[in-house]
Amino acid sequence: MDPGIAGLAGTAIGGVIGVVGTLASTRLAGRDQRRNQHEHWRRQQRRDAYSQLLSQSSEAIRLGTAATDAYEGDEASAVDLAPQFEDAVRRLDAAESLVALEGPQEAALAAMELVGALHVWTNMLGLAIATDEGHYVPSMGEASVGVSTLLERKEKTYESSDAFIQLCRDLLDS
Repeated sequence: MDPGIAGLAGTAIGGVIGVVGTLASTRLAGRDQRRNQHEHWRRQQRRDAYSQLLSQSSEAIRLGTAATDAYEGDEASAVDLAPQFEDAVRRLDAAESLVALEGPQEAALAAMELVGALHVWTNMLGLAIATDEGHYVPSMGEASVGVSTLLERKEKTYESSDAFIQLCRDLLDS
Protein backbone atom coordinates (compact mmCIF):
# COMPACT_ATOMS: atom_id res chain seq x y z
CA MET A 1 0.00 0.00 0.00
CA ASP A 2 1.20 3.44 -0.85
CA PRO A 3 2.44 5.30 2.24
CA GLY A 4 0.34 8.37 1.33
CA ILE A 5 -2.86 6.38 1.12
CA ALA A 6 -2.01 4.56 4.35
CA GLY A 7 -1.45 7.93 6.03
CA LEU A 8 -4.79 9.26 4.76
CA ALA A 9 -6.58 6.08 5.86
CA GLY A 10 -4.97 6.33 9.32
CA THR A 11 -5.97 9.97 9.61
CA ALA A 12 -9.55 9.19 8.56
CA ILE A 13 -9.84 6.30 11.01
CA GLY A 14 -8.32 8.46 13.77
CA GLY A 15 -10.80 11.24 12.98
CA VAL A 16 -13.77 8.86 13.11
CA ILE A 17 -12.56 7.44 16.43
CA GLY A 18 -12.13 10.99 17.76
CA VAL A 19 -15.66 12.02 16.69
CA VAL A 20 -17.19 8.84 18.16
CA GLY A 21 -15.26 9.37 21.40
CA THR A 22 -16.40 13.00 21.62
CA LEU A 23 -20.03 12.05 20.99
CA ALA A 24 -19.93 9.28 23.60
CA SER A 25 -18.29 11.59 26.14
CA THR A 26 -20.89 14.30 25.52
CA ARG A 27 -23.72 11.79 25.86
CA LEU A 28 -22.36 10.47 29.16
CA ALA A 29 -21.86 14.00 30.49
CA GLY A 30 -25.45 14.88 29.55
CA ARG A 31 -26.76 11.74 31.26
CA ASP A 32 -24.78 12.58 34.43
CA GLN A 33 -26.07 16.15 34.38
CA ARG A 34 -29.70 14.96 34.03
CA ARG A 35 -29.22 12.49 36.88
CA ASN A 36 -27.67 15.20 39.09
CA GLN A 37 -30.49 17.62 38.28
CA HIS A 38 -33.08 14.96 39.05
CA GLU A 39 -31.40 14.11 42.37
CA HIS A 40 -31.32 17.82 43.27
CA TRP A 41 -35.00 18.18 42.35
CA ARG A 42 -35.94 15.12 44.49
CA ARG A 43 -33.96 16.49 47.46
CA GLN A 44 -35.77 19.80 47.10
CA GLN A 45 -39.14 18.01 47.03
CA ARG A 46 -38.27 16.10 50.20
CA ARG A 47 -37.03 19.26 51.91
CA ASP A 48 -40.27 21.07 51.04
CA ALA A 49 -42.37 18.17 52.37
CA TYR A 50 -40.37 18.00 55.60
CA SER A 51 -40.55 21.78 56.03
CA GLN A 52 -44.29 21.85 55.51
CA LEU A 53 -44.90 19.18 58.15
CA LEU A 54 -42.48 20.81 60.60
CA SER A 55 -44.04 24.23 60.16
CA GLN A 56 -47.57 22.96 60.64
CA SER A 57 -46.69 20.66 63.52
CA SER A 58 -44.85 23.49 65.28
CA GLU A 59 -48.03 25.56 65.13
CA ALA A 60 -50.06 22.63 66.49
CA ILE A 61 -47.52 22.10 69.29
CA ARG A 62 -47.70 25.81 70.15
CA LEU A 63 -51.49 25.61 70.37
CA GLY A 64 -51.36 22.36 72.33
CA THR A 65 -48.90 23.82 74.80
CA ALA A 66 -51.09 26.88 75.32
CA ALA A 67 -54.22 24.76 75.77
CA THR A 68 -52.48 22.31 78.14
CA ASP A 69 -50.95 25.13 80.17
CA ALA A 70 -54.37 26.77 80.42
CA TYR A 71 -55.93 23.47 81.49
CA GLU A 72 -53.19 22.90 84.06
CA GLY A 73 -53.84 26.41 85.45
CA ASP A 74 -57.62 25.85 85.59
CA GLU A 75 -58.10 28.71 83.13
CA ALA A 76 -61.36 28.97 81.19
CA SER A 77 -59.38 29.64 78.00
CA ALA A 78 -58.49 25.92 77.82
CA VAL A 79 -62.02 25.27 76.52
CA ASP A 80 -61.47 27.76 73.68
CA LEU A 81 -57.89 26.71 72.90
CA ALA A 82 -58.54 22.96 72.74
CA PRO A 83 -60.64 23.11 69.51
CA GLN A 84 -57.98 25.29 67.86
CA PHE A 85 -55.38 22.69 68.80
CA GLU A 86 -57.60 19.90 67.45
CA ASP A 87 -58.13 21.74 64.14
CA ALA A 88 -54.38 22.34 63.72
CA VAL A 89 -53.68 18.65 64.33
CA ARG A 90 -56.38 17.56 61.90
CA ARG A 91 -54.80 19.69 59.17
CA LEU A 92 -51.50 17.80 59.55
CA ASP A 93 -52.75 14.75 57.68
CA ALA A 94 -52.05 16.26 54.24
CA ALA A 95 -48.50 17.26 55.21
CA GLU A 96 -47.89 13.80 56.67
CA SER A 97 -49.11 12.21 53.43
CA LEU A 98 -46.69 14.35 51.44
CA VAL A 99 -43.76 13.15 53.56
CA ALA A 100 -44.96 9.56 53.09
CA LEU A 101 -45.03 10.13 49.33
CA GLU A 102 -41.60 11.76 49.08
CA GLY A 103 -39.99 9.35 51.56
CA PRO A 104 -37.85 7.63 52.37
CA GLN A 105 -39.65 5.08 54.54
CA GLU A 106 -37.89 6.15 57.75
CA ALA A 107 -39.07 9.76 57.23
CA ALA A 108 -42.62 8.55 56.63
CA LEU A 109 -42.53 6.52 59.86
CA ALA A 110 -41.13 9.43 61.87
CA ALA A 111 -43.81 11.73 60.42
CA MET A 112 -46.48 9.21 61.33
CA GLU A 113 -45.11 9.02 64.88
CA LEU A 114 -45.14 12.82 65.23
CA VAL A 115 -48.66 13.27 63.88
CA GLY A 116 -49.88 10.29 65.89
CA ALA A 117 -48.45 11.78 69.10
CA LEU A 118 -50.26 15.04 68.36
CA HIS A 119 -53.55 13.23 67.73
CA VAL A 120 -53.28 11.35 71.03
CA TRP A 121 -52.42 14.58 72.88
CA THR A 122 -55.38 16.50 71.46
CA ASN A 123 -57.74 13.57 72.12
CA MET A 124 -56.54 13.32 75.73
CA LEU A 125 -57.03 17.05 76.24
CA GLY A 126 -60.52 16.83 74.77
CA LEU A 127 -61.37 13.94 77.10
CA ALA A 128 -60.03 15.80 80.13
CA ILE A 129 -62.09 18.89 79.35
CA ALA A 130 -65.21 16.84 78.54
CA THR A 131 -64.83 14.95 81.83
CA ASP A 132 -64.43 18.17 83.80
CA GLU A 133 -67.52 19.65 82.14
CA GLY A 134 -69.56 16.50 82.75
CA HIS A 135 -69.94 15.70 79.03
CA TYR A 136 -67.99 12.47 79.40
CA VAL A 137 -67.96 10.00 82.26
CA PRO A 138 -65.19 7.39 82.19
CA SER A 139 -66.53 3.85 82.37
CA MET A 140 -65.85 1.56 85.27
CA GLY A 141 -62.15 0.79 85.52
CA GLU A 142 -61.19 3.42 82.93
CA ALA A 143 -58.66 5.89 84.24
CA SER A 144 -59.58 9.51 83.97
CA VAL A 145 -57.27 11.86 82.11
CA GLY A 146 -55.48 14.28 84.37
CA VAL A 147 -52.82 16.93 84.12
CA SER A 148 -49.99 14.40 84.53
CA THR A 149 -51.27 12.39 81.53
CA LEU A 150 -51.49 15.54 79.43
CA LEU A 151 -47.96 16.57 80.39
CA GLU A 152 -46.68 13.09 79.46
CA ARG A 153 -48.39 13.36 76.04
CA LYS A 154 -46.93 16.83 75.57
CA GLU A 155 -43.43 15.52 76.35
CA LYS A 156 -43.90 12.54 74.02
CA THR A 157 -44.90 14.92 71.23
CA TYR A 158 -41.86 17.13 71.81
CA GLU A 159 -39.63 14.04 71.66
CA SER A 160 -41.29 12.90 68.41
CA SER A 161 -40.81 16.35 66.93
CA ASP A 162 -37.14 16.46 67.90
CA ALA A 163 -36.60 12.98 66.43
CA PHE A 164 -38.28 13.98 63.16
CA ILE A 165 -36.19 17.16 62.90
CA GLN A 166 -32.95 15.25 63.50
CA LEU A 167 -33.87 12.56 60.98
CA CYS A 168 -34.71 15.19 58.35
CA ARG A 169 -31.36 16.89 58.91
CA ASP A 170 -29.54 13.58 58.55
CA LEU A 171 -31.46 12.64 55.40
CA LEU A 172 -30.91 15.99 53.74
CA ASP A 173 -27.21 16.07 54.63
CA SER A 174 -26.51 12.63 53.14
